[in-house]
Amino acid sequence: MPKMGRGVLAVLGAGPKGLAVAVKAKVLSEFGIPTDRVILIEKHSVGAHWSGEAGYTSGALKLGTSPEKDLVFPVDTDVGYEPLNRRIRQRLMDFTWSSFLIQNDTYSDWIDRGRPAPSHSLWAQYLKWVARKFSPEVRIVKAELASVDLNTQTQQWHLNLLHNQGREALRTVLYADRLMLTGPGQTRMDFHYDDRELSKASAYDLESFWKELGLGKFIPRGKIAIVGSGENAAAVLLSLQNLPGDFQTSVITPKGFLATRSENYYENQFYSQPEKNGWKHLNLKDRIDFIERTDLGVFSGHAMHILNDTQRHAIVPGRVIQVQSHKHALRLTLQYGERQASVDYDQVIFATGFDYLAKIKNLLTENAREQIESMLGESLNLRACKERIGQDLSLDGISPKLHLPMLAGLMQGPGFSNLSCLGKLADRVLLNSRAAEAENHQEMPEERYERIHQVC
Repeated sequence: MPKMGRGVLAVLGAGPKGLAVAVKAKVLSEFGIPTDRVILIEKHSVGAHWSGEAGYTSGALKLGTSPEKDLVFPVDTDVGYEPLNRRIRQRLMDFTWSSFLIQNDTYSDWIDRGRPAPSHSLWAQYLKWVARKFSPEVRIVKAELASVDLNTQTQQWHLNLLHNQGREALRTVLYADRLMLTGPGQTRMDFHYDDRELSKASAYDLESFWKELGLGKFIPRGKIAIVGSGENAAAVLLSLQNLPGDFQTSVITPKGFLATRSENYYENQFYSQPEKNGWKHLNLKDRIDFIERTDLGVFSGHAMHILNDTQRHAIVPGRVIQVQSHKHALRLTLQYGERQASVDYDQVIFATGFDYLAKIKNLLTENAREQIESMLGESLNLRACKERIGQDLSLDGISPKLHLPMLAGLMQGPGFSNLSCLGKLADRVLLNSRAAEAENHQEMPEERYERIHQVC
């Protein structure tokens, strides 16, 4: 796809983050606000990670955040001219969770039932409903992103796509001026293990567990270990509670206890409105503490409420430092404080969260990685990426732009890595990048406001 006129913003994934950017681009273009053309690259289908078709859920679990925090929340887009702001915000309301329910004649029932948390599959239906409104401003390309290369001379990303065409595979290249990566990443494995040994045993990462469960092939038996203490572990544990059979489940957590996300106004405001509430005024240590206490290694209140009524699981304190195949079981070596112990389990599910950087490294060609590390002035590592995320959620110093919202929590606000402020995420990617490009071309703010006034 050659570069023509407007730039191209390629987004990997047609999930909530990608759709939020696409919605905002569509609405801004309707009001004459110039944005890049948005192309979503999706391997499976819209909302696949939520529907239970090809993701990290069965589809029956409940959404952990409020559904009103939808693809356009918070509806406070500012293009620099208030009369136009009001019209844009009104148009954005056509893409809300409430509008989805109204269009499907279920809004009144949902209100009367006390606004219950929707299932993941219902949330996926909302995402698909929004996606059907995109054409022709936004394209969704069904393909697998095989690799990403970088041409610093043309200032473009070269995305090598793989399309399944029956028995044959079609390969194409998409040229993009900006790239935004979304999605869960790879299951984190922070311990010693042997791939060959695990492949013989009943060991599952998050992707393989949900796939086997969805196909009805996962049969729980004996002693089951869930490694992790965050929302991924909670989702796995809740799914196991609904399965028949005589088995026991242990949740292995380095803390030795399970904690619940607090969900109060003073915490939620940092997720929804990081600028207004002074996120950047907090020192880095306090930001890290806040994220760890409210978003990492904690269960949602909904999940904990259900688990309080069950008695099929136990808490085992310890951090897994080694995994070995032992006879017909898996032997986990656990360390807690100064103590070490080995415990055998019949099945082990690693729900320790995701390694986003590993996903990025696997996508980049050797050339692209070398170019990025040259611009960074150091090796591509998690600390450098998190600390260099700028206002538009891209890596500072990298050109062309690489937007990494999943790593933006520390520097820009904790809500950008989850579903807490998707509309603001879209504003940062579209409007902040456009403002930066205008500044590079020495366009004065007064000139920009005059153009906006004419459009309005």
